[in-house]
Amino acid sequence: MVSKKKRELMLRIIDLAKSVREKGIDPFEVEVEELFQRLREIFPEVEDPEELLLDVRAVLGLTDVISQQGDWIKHKSSLLYFDPMLVQWKLRELSGKQLARVLTKSWHPIVGLECISQPGIRESVDYWTNLAPLSERGIELETTEVSPGEVGLDALSELGVESEKDFNELIEKTWRELKEIAGEEERVSYWDFVDAENFHKTVRRAWLVSFLVSYGYATLEIQPLEEEIIIKPRKERKTPSEEVSSSIPVSISHSDWKARRTQSA
Repeated sequence: MVSKKKRELMLRIIDLAKSVREKGIDPFEVEVEELFQRLREIFPEVEDPEELLLDVRAVLGLTDVISQQGDWIKHKSSLLYFDPMLVQWKLRELSGKQLARVLTKSWHPIVGLECISQPGIRESVDYWTNLAPLSERGIELETTEVSPGEVGLDALSELGVESEKDFNELIEKTWRELKEIAGEEERVSYWDFVDAENFHKTVRRAWLVSFLVSYGYATLEIQPLEEEIIIKPRKERKTPSEEVSSSIPVSISHSDWKARRTQSA
């Protein structure tokens, strides 16, 4: 039989979880791990069916709080939003050496002094005062109109594309490959899928992934806390008109590709 004090604790946990759901209380203010430990200590004393029901409701309430914490993180991640709490968690995961490396890369002097002497000011004034107009110097500003670039047939041939049919087949083939690699988890790291044995093929695969996302064959998910990009293949294609889409630029550089290849070797 559970004591009155412990019974009241279970009721308070149930009310707390309900307040988080209905009143918008910050789910991260709930010490979930500590409350689960308290329930674990109470459970061996539970004998009455009514007390067992209270224990189940308390556990479900804490589970709902954890779910809301996950939803909050997922929402903020989808907006590429760095909350101070996320930054704090990230810092806790870094070692002292990693923190020092970040500091050396981001540190800049906060005080600087730039000045020009009086002789320098007079020299500048004299220069601009005596400078003749462009018309008198026989110089005309030239402008050149540049038309938008197009991918030529030779460049498409290098990618194995000779026609629209070839292009569609290439996209479908890449989609099948993505679903196979993603497997039952239905997700794979962007760089694990894109990186190839040489930089040219890596750019080519990134180009194909951009079409997979644009044409509704897959989605990209940014995880700022882990600093990772995830590709999720869809079981069925969704046309752009069926959902609201957003553009996510992904930078590809030869130095970063080389570093990843060296790390994975």
